[in-house]
Amino acid sequence: MNRQTQDTVAQWMAESASQTIQARILRFLPELIRELGGDAEDILGSFDLDCESCEIEGAVSCRQWVGVLEQAAATLNVDDLGMRLAERQGGTALFGPLGNVMRNCRNFGESLTYAATHNAAHSLGARVWMGRTISGQTVFMGHELLAEDISSRSQAIEHALLAGHLAARSMTGGHVGARRVHFRHEAISRPSLYRRYFQCNVRFCCNEDGVAFTAEDLSRPIFDPDEVSLSELIERIEREYGTQRPAFQALVRSVVMQLLWTGNSAVEDVAHVLDLHSRALHRRLQSEHCTFQTIKDEVRRDVLMYYLRHTALPLGRISEKLGFSEQSAMSRFARTHLNATPRQLRQSCVAALP
Repeated sequence: MNRQTQDTVAQWMAESASQTIQARILRFLPELIRELGGDAEDILGSFDLDCESCEIEGAVSCRQWVGVLEQAAATLNVDDLGMRLAERQGGTALFGPLGNVMRNCRNFGESLTYAATHNAAHSLGARVWMGRTISGQTVFMGHELLAEDISSRSQAIEHALLAGHLAARSMTGGHVGARRVHFRHEAISRPSLYRRYFQCNVRFCCNEDGVAFTAEDLSRPIFDPDEVSLSELIERIEREYGTQRPAFQALVRSVVMQLLWTGNSAVEDVAHVLDLHSRALHRRLQSEHCTFQTIKDEVRRDVLMYYLRHTALPLGRISEKLGFSEQSAMSRFARTHLNATPRQLRQSCVAALP
């Protein structure tokens, strides 16, 4: 392992335990790695994990999940590793407390709403948000990772979204699944593989990561729910996770990411999504020794570097996705915050490829 990789792993190891994932998110990964000819103990050990950790709720952090899937895919040269793992898990085999509530709700709409409003029971390191189109005919479930500077996340996002699609099918007896899938990254596997896994339209280089369902899907009943278990499971979540919240600056960061491409990501826009006055948002950030502009600049920096490293999008398209009115504004931003123009940064990213 080279020095840069060691430094990255060390950063991941230092992550707070509060950002662990309350699910068996890596269940069956050791077996999958071995079947593909890899050394599961070595790959997991690089992120301070062992095979037993993959079977325990709350034993894996968001950074460990992201990192180990990326490293396993690269080591094994398997581009669809994240989706292979999700397929093996079948959507529900990884469920923790939040997933267990979801599969015992009355209908699919209640299940999604509970997930979006009780996300802390899954992890403080990620945010799931729910939105509707203006027509009301489509419901979109977005997925944001809250940690800063996780540039290589494609395997984890593909794993998460396919797991969500398969969980929807399992919970509704096969009646509901993803109607459309959005990825921020470019395709890393063959188009035919995405069609096979998701069985719907999959789009790349989008402005968000997430899955779309139809409004009719929300009324579909959950297959064989247990109302008695549901009451007990909800009580557990309220007792153990009811007061947990991510750092406010992480929540603001996720909303900025959600709105950035629209061009409407000013402090007033973000405060509106969070149901706050802009002055209240500023005060809460000040209490965490942070400012809104600092967060927005960090998001733009990270998203800019993500698109430069992982896509071949024209600079004009990237500028639009960052919410700049013109490409020259993005160039000024890059020179100020990254000491180089976007073109120079892209060239350095290409030169750094193995």
